Amino acid sequence: AFRRAHAELATLLTRAPTIAHVKVGSQLQDTPVERLVLGQTLVVKPGEMIPADGIVVAGSSTVDASRLTGESLPADVSVHDRVLAGSLNQGGLLEIRVLMRASESQYSRIRTLVEDAERNKAPLVRLADRFSGWFTLVTLVMAGLAWLISRDPSRVLAVLVVATPCPLILATPVAFLSGMSRAFARGIIVKHGGALEVLARVRAIVFDKTGTLTLGTPHIRRVISEHLSEREVIRLAASLDQGSTHVLAHALTMYAQEKRISFTFPTHFTEHVGQGVLGTMDGFSYAFGRLSFLEARGVGLSPQVWAVHERDQRRGERSVYLARGAQLVGIITFADVMRPGLRALCQRLRKSGVEHLTLLTGDREGPAQVVARSIGLRDVRAECLPEDKLRVIRELQATLTPVAMVGDGVNDAPALAQADVGIAMMGGLREGVSSEASDIVIVADDVARVEEAMTIAKKTVLVAKTGMYIGMGLSGLLMMFALAGLIRPFTGAWLQELID
Repeated sequence: AFRRAHAELATLLTRAPTIAHVKVGSQLQDTPVERLVLGQTLVVKPGEMIPADGIVVAGSSTVDASRLTGESLPADVSVHDRVLAGSLNQGGLLEIRVLMRASESQYSRIRTLVEDAERNKAPLVRLADRFSGWFTLVTLVMAGLAWLISRDPSRVLAVLVVATPCPLILATPVAFLSGMSRAFARGIIVKHGGALEVLARVRAIVFDKTGTLTLGTPHIRRVISEHLSEREVIRLAASLDQGSTHVLAHALTMYAQEKRISFTFPTHFTEHVGQGVLGTMDGFSYAFGRLSFLEARGVGLSPQVWAVHERDQRRGERSVYLARGAQLVGIITFADVMRPGLRALCQRLRKSGVEHLTLLTGDREGPAQVVARSIGLRDVRAECLPEDKLRVIRELQATLTPVAMVGDGVNDAPALAQADVGIAMMGGLREGVSSEASDIVIVADDVARVEEAMTIAKKTVLVAKTGMYIGMGLSGLLMMFALAGLIRPFTGAWLQELID
């Protein structure tokens, strides 16, 4: 299973783009990514992954870099903006000038960090190994005493026969297989029994934000209407967004359909990728998009509107503005929504023995603090690159080992591999190397399963230890009888089987 997991990790890592469209004059030449040269111009088509770190020299689009950076919402990019290899181009055609070789890209650095973290991870001391050393020592001491007291080889043999190591050999795998089976029934895939053993003793848990504590997809936070009803603002905006490929357009049209709002198909529809859309409905011309997009078209914007815009940006929210002619008529704000019950979950984790909870995110400080305050976390690290997350895990391991890391993206993979137990959230069929770099995979889209996994782990270890204590306790008792000469080797052999 360990070998398969690493083989799948290698397979997933190769999902990084391997071919780039290099612009040579007026033609495109497909070139292997590793042969790209600094300064070359690449063309990235809609729906393709960006093959190299670079800067946009032509075009505009929406780029999803959440798997790499942890940013909760896709970013609009245009000329002079930097983009990362491994990001997904969700909008228009982009021309990018290569700034770094493939081996120096962010995606490549993440792969190197994962491999280094797995290679340098401290070896796991198994439960049976911790008991076997002193149990063997006690057995040899009692056998020596039997020889010193009686000089009878048969008595020494009787002591050795009843000193069965089988509780150590049998109790742990049976208990851990049962625990892994119970976890699987709850949508928690445990790759090896050692992960349950470590999880039962965890003292610190580090959570990623986007996609772990939040849903990782944009949802409508609020609708502000001017001169129109909220329902009408949604109807008009969703009608315009029917023809858009933007990720926020998809979220808006889905929301309108859930509210059973009927659409009107716009005429004279035009999309300015990454900026906004234009269209005519019911005899009026409408614009729906960024504030700068509306301002450029002569829409009157008050200081209060700009103040709301700046406030939303600090919170990590994204507002889109609807204008009819030159008049602003509505504002729709999108945000990444927090999962329910997080504050209660953190309280339960603390009560169960977890001493320290940390929030790590590649997102900005403002949104990170909003999430942390709402769920009662004080240790927050924002704007973290993958190497920063790795460093935080190592710092915690120096004082609070074992440390668990809960994450879901490629940018979490190095930290998941470094943590004493890595837990990947894979609900909603998110993909990436995080599941392969982790020890436990939660298939259900529910972060509360982390607590369930801990409960199962603690009970599993308790069952295993109980079996070991009973077995070794009975063996110790029989060793004393054998030491006294009350048990012969043949009888001891039968008694040993009964203990097992």
